[in-house]
Amino acid sequence: MTFTLADLPMFGGLGDGRLRRLAALSRRRRYPAGQVLCTEGDPAEHLIVLLDGRVKAGRVSAEGKEVVLAVEEAPVAFDKTALLVDGPHRATRTAMTAVEVAYVPRSAVLELVAAEPSVAARLLRTLAATVRDLDERLTDAAVRDVPSRVAGWLVRRCAGGRVPLHGGQAGLGAEIGATRVSVNRALRGFERRGMIEIRTGEVVVLDPRALSRLAALPAPDRAS
Repeated sequence: MTFTLADLPMFGGLGDGRLRRLAALSRRRRYPAGQVLCTEGDPAEHLIVLLDGRVKAGRVSAEGKEVVLAVEEAPVAFDKTALLVDGPHRATRTAMTAVEVAYVPRSAVLELVAAEPSVAARLLRTLAATVRDLDERLTDAAVRDVPSRVAGWLVRRCAGGRVPLHGGQAGLGAEIGATRVSVNRALRGFERRGMIEIRTGEVVVLDPRALSRLAALPAPDRAS
């Protein structure tokens, strides 16, 4: 499914005229898997909007090792903070699948934020959610063992029962600050206890309440 600018939370509720003008100022491009959309440290001159596909955000450590920060799916906009403060891209984003993106000029986004209080309010909520997620991940890495981190990662994503592993177990590990081996060990332990079923490319959550207890998180609002 290909999304539009109107599907982004920050642009939700905008009038058709505003959206058409924004779309007219944007450049839409399609890229194959493996294409780098932006590079860490480069100027953030556009709001990059992912309209279709999946993208991984990563950084390179001092030792030259890639650290995956997140795997993101459409619709999502990248580096909103960098755009607001005229800073560089904070991560390198690479297409994991074929993607479609829109490049919205920074000047057009800033003009819209200044002219439309609803856009500014939605943008603040989005940024607040990003900060909250980062805080949770840092706390997890500092005080929780790998099984509880894996359990928490699954609980946050299991609303539909199936949790795709777009980056594989190594990608999951990179997101929570653990090795693939330790993630695999935790998942196998959950499977033996009847909490999950491991399938190719995904995990099926069978007992979200047990995972929630292990992760010390509220149970998801779904039938178990």
